[in-house]
Amino acid sequence: MKTTKKRRTSGSPSVRYDLFPRALAAFLVLACAIVFYFILLNFDTVQRFFENAFTAIGPVFTGLIFAYLLNPAVVMLEKHVSKLLTRRAKNPAKARKTARVISTFVTVIAAVFLIALLFVLVVPEVAGSVTTIAGELPQDMDEFTNRINQKVQENSRLSTLYGLVSQYLAEPLENWVNSGILNNASVWMGYLASGIVGAFNLVYNLCVGLIICFYLLIGKERFMRQGGKVLYVLLKPNRAEWILRRLNGANRTFSSAILGKILDSIIIGMICFIGVRILQTPYSALIAVIVGVTNLIPFFGPFIGAIPSTLLVLMHDPMKALYFVIFIVVLQQFDCNILDPKIVGGSIGLPAFWSLFACLLGGGLFGLLGLLLGVPTFAVLYNLCKELIDERLRFSKLPPETLDKLGIKPELDPNAPSFFDFDDFDEEQTFVEVPLSQIPDAPEPPGDNTT
Repeated sequence: MKTTKKRRTSGSPSVRYDLFPRALAAFLVLACAIVFYFILLNFDTVQRFFENAFTAIGPVFTGLIFAYLLNPAVVMLEKHVSKLLTRRAKNPAKARKTARVISTFVTVIAAVFLIALLFVLVVPEVAGSVTTIAGELPQDMDEFTNRINQKVQENSRLSTLYGLVSQYLAEPLENWVNSGILNNASVWMGYLASGIVGAFNLVYNLCVGLIICFYLLIGKERFMRQGGKVLYVLLKPNRAEWILRRLNGANRTFSSAILGKILDSIIIGMICFIGVRILQTPYSALIAVIVGVTNLIPFFGPFIGAIPSTLLVLMHDPMKALYFVIFIVVLQQFDCNILDPKIVGGSIGLPAFWSLFACLLGGGLFGLLGLLLGVPTFAVLYNLCKELIDERLRFSKLPPETLDKLGIKPELDPNAPSFFDFDDFDEEQTFVEVPLSQIPDAPEPPGDNTT
């Protein structure tokens, strides 16, 4: 049967399908502009919305932090439990799932027990030290002031200097006490009420975060596969593999830096507690907690913890304060030269100058959180930029001696994924001389042959 093909007449309507992507792009740009204008007009409302949203999902962030910190313990325990169960189980896959649930449950319960033990043992001691300080601080201040006055009276130059300082500081201090403390009692009560509410929110986030942590640790492979799918959809395969490898390296850097520093600080806090007990300095539990917690901060942590601790001991006994300073110096040298390299090691891979730079920048921008996480975050970004630059220079066809001067080593694994495409770095074009007679004439453009 012969089929005929209908021809479209010049007057029939047509659809330009190639205009659809342009129209869609124009619509999306216009929609984004409208949304941005709406955000600018209602910035306070949008800000409150995001604050409420982040507050609502606060337990999720807490669960992510717990899951990240407890994951090494779960992996280590799962290996032993899985070996024990697969020997006797008929279904190895089911045995591995059971091992995952058992190891996760045991790890989370152990974490809860350690947190409870910390609160039971440390918090009462610290609270007792704070209560003692609050009760004895006026008396200690009076005794310390009397000692200073006695020393000043024995020296005429110090007496003159002390009189000048007292003259210039007495009135500002009196005004600050009257206007800043007595007149703002309602403000301080508001701070107290917000602190109580914050304590309840902290307990709520801890409880719900541990439950979320349990589910995250059980299904971590599923979440990782979902993230990998998104990467392979959005990026080319070689770039997705490159990013996944760098994420594994970032995980190793963060785990060694954070978990190692936490273990190092716990050990330093325990050694400090034993040392101050031997020295018989007051407020031993509080001082050990201050030194251990501030030891998490690189570079500045030892000084931040040593200064208030020394002041507490100084008001009680100046000679013990001197012994305490000597002990802290020895302890920090032991930590910097022996303990910290053994636990944390050189896995961060960041020079000392950039570590100090990252600590200053993180602390200036994000406060305490920046001090804690600034160095490992900057180390990840530093290594990422270094690898990108090295790969780009390898593909730039520079001479080997130039690459050697720049400190760029050849690729160790030729099959490793690269962020760049080899097609973007083709070999240089070569020009071949061709006789003029072999070049064909260019065809004439179509048109009327009328003269």
